[in-house]
Amino acid sequence: MSEHLVLVLWFGLGVALQALLLIRGDWNWGRLAMCVGFGAVGMVPGKHEHIYEPFLHILFSMGFFAFMFALRFKNDLLPVVSEKVLLSYSLIFWFAFFSYFYKGTAWSNALAALLLIPTAATVFIAVQRPTLSFVWKLSLYTWFLTVVVSLGLFQFPFQHLAIFLSPEKSPWLNPLDCVVAGMAFLYLAVNMAYLFELIPIPGKNQSWADRMMQWHKLTGLMTERFEDQPMHRLGMLLILAQGIALLVIYFFHWVSAALAINLFVVLPSILPMGETSAKIALEQKNPAVEAVDNY
Repeated sequence: MSEHLVLVLWFGLGVALQALLLIRGDWNWGRLAMCVGFGAVGMVPGKHEHIYEPFLHILFSMGFFAFMFALRFKNDLLPVVSEKVLLSYSLIFWFAFFSYFYKGTAWSNALAALLLIPTAATVFIAVQRPTLSFVWKLSLYTWFLTVVVSLGLFQFPFQHLAIFLSPEKSPWLNPLDCVVAGMAFLYLAVNMAYLFELIPIPGKNQSWADRMMQWHKLTGLMTERFEDQPMHRLGMLLILAQGIALLVIYFFHWVSAALAINLFVVLPSILPMGETSAKIALEQKNPAVEAVDNY
């Protein structure tokens, strides 16, 4: 057995471990088998593929599995989100944006201006406390998913995918690197799948009515899991303290950006930020998320 195949198998083990952690005891083996079967489609060669690339097809299979896994287990995977959690994550996003992405170019400035819109809406809603409609809740939940995916992209070890794309040029990796990268891959792919599914475009041979029925089921679940509860004074103080701490870390570099992000990602689940913090903690505190964010 080749060394690269062994590393790919370790990566696959990470995907499997993350899947089991994310479903949190929902051992529906029939649905899991369906996801695995859909993933196997990725191993089928393309019509115009003259040279079969097995490692690349394995990566495709894992991507297909992640997409089906996100759809079939959405009741387990979609977390409860509140305004205070969203505000906390928005602060983390901007810290990561300036730490990893922002270069001061016209493109960076334009993107920053665009991303300020949902951030400003989050702040406005947290302060003014308007009654949230379906559209508002869905928009805020979409922003939460965007933040989660962005944080994952900022820190995901893309060089580890070389074991699939260019096995002969891939860097030396140990099994633990591959396992954690596999866990990160699934978590990131699942959240990207939800963002993709929010685009109401029918699939091949799918009717518009069927696609809209799927869309309404998904968006209905998302809006149900956006918790509209007031933020108490302690929660406001904690958010303010988080913002100050991130500014200090950004300018003085007392700890690494990755460590700061990882610490503040779990903050909403370990600190009392409102009446329903215990409920949010049960939904948000997932050891798999910490494993992903360690990159």
